[in-house]
Amino acid sequence: MILKKLLSKRAQISMEIGILVTAAVAVAAIAAYYYILSVKNSAENINNSTTTVTNTLSNTVENYVNRISNLLE
Repeated sequence: MILKKLLSKRAQISMEIGILVTAAVAVAAIAAYYYILSVKNSAENINNSTTTVTNTLSNTVENYVNRISNLLE
């Protein structure tokens, strides 16, 4: 019965199905856009965090190396 209505030649039902499909495609496109934007922002945040941690650890190691070097002199 549903298949019969979907394949109906009546213009109103065909138009309603067309509008429904168009709305579904629009919602999927909007959701995909925000998903991609979220992934991009996450990657940038991870990159910034990694850079900060790497610099902090590098500075800490350098300080300890200098302290050890001063002790050995």
